[in-house]
Amino acid sequence: MRSVYRKVAVLATVCALGSGVWPAVARPLSAYREYDSGVFAGGGFKLSLPGKGRADVAREKPSGRAGDEEAISPELLPLSVSSFRTVGNPIMPKRVAEAVPGLDKEARRQLEASLMLLLRQYEQQLDRDDDFRLKNNLAGAFNFLFGASYSVLKDGQGLSRTQQESMLRQINASFALRLKEQRLSDREKQELYESAVLSGSIILGLYSEGRDTRQPAQQRTARELARELLTRLMGVSIEQVRTEGDSVRIN
Repeated sequence: MRSVYRKVAVLATVCALGSGVWPAVARPLSAYREYDSGVFAGGGFKLSLPGKGRADVAREKPSGRAGDEEAISPELLPLSVSSFRTVGNPIMPKRVAEAVPGLDKEARRQLEASLMLLLRQYEQQLDRDDDFRLKNNLAGAFNFLFGASYSVLKDGQGLSRTQQESMLRQINASFALRLKEQRLSDREKQELYESAVLSGSIILGLYSEGRDTRQPAQQRTARELARELLTRLMGVSIEQVRTEGDSVRIN
């Protein structure tokens, strides 16, 4: 796994956070040190999770008219509301590789292959967990990103299985509302799905590698990325997150 993240490290040269040029002095390249979260959040879509008060009100409301998602408890919405049909081969690995300046053809090919591997590993894990409902599912991908970010920002303390399910239901309900406001094509949904999976994988990989190789600076960078991606893709900060027994709430 470490070699995968080392290959992905060329993402550092995506320079929205830097000068836009390669450094004149040779130094170890790290995608995570000068990471541009805009590569993954470039479409301008932000999932806004409801605060605790809004979620409580939703649970207390009567069912209302058919199709009114705001009147339905998050626990009652099927995951199918955030599922989509793939439009073909993965999209984001090639797009990210092409966004990195200064790479020759072979380096670009290797980067794309590494990102493809991260996507495959995510879906292989779903297979091992017998969790096929989360394949091609936006709520599942964003729940993975949320869980990865939470774990990194809490120094390796992850959510329990029941807490993950609680968050999954809330994210699914939020997608139902967001997609009602902003219609997305299956291609756009696939791009979001891949962006969330790759972002979560890179955050976890960077943090784990920094921990295993005793590089605290790399762990700090992972935390910075986690915080930024939570904000840019999900509209939430870690300070808003509260765990209450088996549930997770956003204040």
